[in-house]
Amino acid sequence: MDVKQSAALRLSHLSLGVSDLEISERFYRDVLGLPTQRSGDEIEVHWPDFLLILSSRPPAARGKFHFGFRVGSAADVDTWAERLRAGGVNIMSGPFGEGNERQIYFVDPDNYEIEIYYEA
Repeated sequence: MDVKQSAALRLSHLSLGVSDLEISERFYRDVLGLPTQRSGDEIEVHWPDFLLILSSRPPAARGKFHFGFRVGSAADVDTWAERLRAGGVNIMSGPFGEGNERQIYFVDPDNYEIEIYYEA
């Protein structure tokens, strides 16, 4: 496969098994402020070019895994840190970084690691 073919591939969706749909829906909707939509035994979180699907399947043993949300400024990372703490979220590390980058790592109700970061 040449570089032009692989460059055309863009991540379009991610499906995660969760142990409790209600708890996960409240986390993504109420704590992170993302729009959620029920579809059978799944919760869909839509962005213009991305779909996160939370399925009613307890997560199996898995290796290190995380996904990240990019924000517009280092100050935005700190604002999210305050919001996450207020929501009782388990922050694993951060916020940290200076100048052109800043990040924070935390986990959702099923211990999936999530990063919110800024990079210039």
